[in-house]
Amino acid sequence: MCGNFNSRPEDDYVMPNGQQAADSNELGESWRVPDDDSSCGIPVPSPPCSAEEEKLYQSDQFCGMLTARPGSFERCHGVIKTQDYFDTCLYDLCALNGGQEFLCAALEAYADACQAAGVTLPPWRNATFCPLPCDANSYYDPCMTGCPATCVDREAPQNCSRPCVEGCACTSGYLLSGDTCVPEAQCGCLFEGNYYNQGEYFVSENCTRRCRCEANGQMVCSELLCGEDEVCKIQDGQRNCYPASTDLCHIYGDPHYSTFDGKLHHFQGSCNYTVVTGCDNSSVGFTVTTRNEHRGSPRWTALNSVALSMEGLHIALRHNKAVYINGALASLPASPAPGVNVSLRGSYVWVSTKLGLQLQFNGDHELLVRVSEKHKGKLCGLCGTYTESQQDDFTRPDGVVVPDFNDFGASWQVPDDEW
Repeated sequence: MCGNFNSRPEDDYVMPNGQQAADSNELGESWRVPDDDSSCGIPVPSPPCSAEEEKLYQSDQFCGMLTARPGSFERCHGVIKTQDYFDTCLYDLCALNGGQEFLCAALEAYADACQAAGVTLPPWRNATFCPLPCDANSYYDPCMTGCPATCVDREAPQNCSRPCVEGCACTSGYLLSGDTCVPEAQCGCLFEGNYYNQGEYFVSENCTRRCRCEANGQMVCSELLCGEDEVCKIQDGQRNCYPASTDLCHIYGDPHYSTFDGKLHHFQGSCNYTVVTGCDNSSVGFTVTTRNEHRGSPRWTALNSVALSMEGLHIALRHNKAVYINGALASLPASPAPGVNVSLRGSYVWVSTKLGLQLQFNGDHELLVRVSEKHKGKLCGLCGTYTESQQDDFTRPDGVVVPDFNDFGASWQVPDDEW
């Protein structure tokens, strides 16, 4: 969209296929990227102005301010051509019924280009025309230093080689802290190469440390440890320890597998298979296997029973909701180990563990495997890899990703004596 930077404006409408677009709409659409916004589409051309409106918007009270001689922008005419800015100003005002905010935006765009080119313009705003509001402890300056004094670098203006810019300058005695002018005593902290406002805190990348910027530029840090049911992640722009979410692998029917990442496959094997375990060297502390059986026809199978192995414990969920714990038939509810509970809820046998794993088996053909997000990227098996990408869900035990679900499924078969 910004052209090809070859000093030839006439070929700037080049599309990804190398052809020149007929107009700006075709150019824009050719560079479109995927977006979830359903309202995206080819813009409808704006209706043209009436002759009377066009004449008004071309006048010195509107877009003509850009080309007026004498005028506020005259000094820049020999440096930045006005025609493109004038044309876009006229287009916008025609399309948007002459709103002053759009005129101000057009004039500001030209003024910014001029100042970036080193041209100092006289004030063109006033209290009633295109005012630039400034926050407390600052004032409007049409040509302030391009390197304002900040809490991090108080001497920045003295060493500045940038052209002046239009903006809000801090009142004398105040320094820029982030985007706010504050008294020097209220400046924040420069810590490990980053600046933090007074009162602002941050959590280290692995959530092992929480630091807060206190008075006098002092950063005070304390140890942080996420809880057993928490993970280190970013929510609403803030990194911290948050309750772990869960994701689901659903096995049902003859059988169908919907992986943690939402990929659906229909592996029809009639043996014992690992559906969830740790990949490579990632120890998640549990393995879930299933046994499939033929149901009425040698051409299709269904889930018959489920086994969970963890920390010296083996829990088998058999057909018709029979539960065996370390080989012995169990009565429900049962708690065979600290943090492990087996119970009957409605039409499902539930197994809850302290390891971020939960199973629901209906005693017939349906299994729901729910895992904590702390296992993200650590899992393998017929339930996939849980990497937020379906591309690697068909990963075999040897780490090879295969395209065929039969190859993938057969690779996770386990012998009867391991089940």
